[in-house]
Amino acid sequence: MKEEIANMKKSIFTLMICLAFLAGAACLVAAEDQEKFEKTLPLTANGSFSLKNTNGDVLISTWTRNEVEIKAVKTAKRNKEDLNRVKIEVTAAGDSVTVDTIYEKTFLQNIRVDVQYEVKVPEGVRLQKVRSTNGDVVLTGRFSDADAGTTNGDVKLESASGKCLAHTTNGDIRAVNFKGPMEASTTNGSIHLEVQTLEAGITGHTTNGSITVKMAGELNANFRAHTTNGHIRTDFPITIKGTINSRRTLEGTLGKGGPEIDLRTTNGSITLTR
Repeated sequence: MKEEIANMKKSIFTLMICLAFLAGAACLVAAEDQEKFEKTLPLTANGSFSLKNTNGDVLISTWTRNEVEIKAVKTAKRNKEDLNRVKIEVTAAGDSVTVDTIYEKTFLQNIRVDVQYEVKVPEGVRLQKVRSTNGDVVLTGRFSDADAGTTNGDVKLESASGKCLAHTTNGDIRAVNFKGPMEASTTNGSIHLEVQTLEAGITGHTTNGSITVKMAGELNANFRAHTTNGHIRTDFPITIKGTINSRRTLEGTLGKGGPEIDLRTTNGSITLTR
């Protein structure tokens, strides 16, 4: 019995040592080196804005000022010296502002630096091309056209009035309160779209994920949906075009007909809901 108690005490002591080691490691991870960047430039509501990032999230919102405010935080994951190997280049030409995140080309080691952007642009500005490779892209505010994309991350968009392009490879897409044409595409992720009044066409394509389109009020549209491994459900009455040959393909007219809604996935379900 005494031997069992001794072994138990030894196990508890070993566990406490391990927890202390993990806590120390977490503190080391938290102690990352950072560098802030901030720049403000004139830009009108009729102008355009573009941004290219590699590692890190991009958050863009709107305000009523005729200028663009660019804030960024560079975070070195390994060496403080890596901060100097990542440059933020801002170019203004006419009524256009472009931001580029440039990593120094080196074959000796990988530069482990994340850059997190928070940007404010005038209401109505055109987001010509907003990109990240490893990070989310989040757009909130009153934009005109918006072209947003990433590779490994989510794309979220709100309140665009013009044409919207949203695409990623490994991540979800969510867009709400848009008015213009919407093209949403991903490979490994779901698509969720919400709109008050359908004024233009919607295209949603994914491979591994579901697609949900939420509408308010009456819906007049031409509808086409296809899934390979999943089901299709609609809360709106639909007039079928032709004959139903498969439960995984649905094509017809919603209400009086109107803009095209084209939804396609391989592994996932499609839902048109109120």
